[in-house]
Amino acid sequence: MGKDLEIFDNKIIILYIIGNNSKPLSIAQIAKYCEDFEDITYFDICAYTESLTKSNYIKTFYEDGNQLYKITDDGLSILQELLELIPGVNLYTIKKMIQKNMVKVKTDYAIDTMILPIKAEEFKVSCYIKDGIDELVNITLYAGNKEQAKNIAKNWNQNAETIYSKLLEMMTKED
Repeated sequence: MGKDLEIFDNKIIILYIIGNNSKPLSIAQIAKYCEDFEDITYFDICAYTESLTKSNYIKTFYEDGNQLYKITDDGLSILQELLELIPGVNLYTIKKMIQKNMVKVKTDYAIDTMILPIKAEEFKVSCYIKDGIDELVNITLYAGNKEQAKNIAKNWNQNAETIYSKLLEMMTKED
């Protein structure tokens, strides 16, 4: 029963994130909001959004080739009823996380990473720079454990422009 309750809580978190954004969100944007939650993975978010869509709490549509999610009226109603079930400390954490990650999610120019689990204690880290909808660079690296994945993400976020410049210089250099 504990796992079912965790899934229920995580679905409420996803619904809350989608419901508290003025614009529809992609899976990648939702994942960005969920970075601080260790028990919500990218694959979980995909499953939760599918479940919430089937329950008519969110709707999906396509804009510029991107699949986006927006809360429905039914979703808003159920969210208001369920907010009482989220422990106060978690609701505070969610609100804090939304504020912290809002700039990252809404900016047109983005330097970011996405940590994707492969197997237990094996991860892929996608490091990218986007300018609007154009992806300038996307490098995916293997990480043997969670700590290594976090270090790759941290170092990319701090040094992406330097790494990109060096890569560009090296890749365009004539011998």
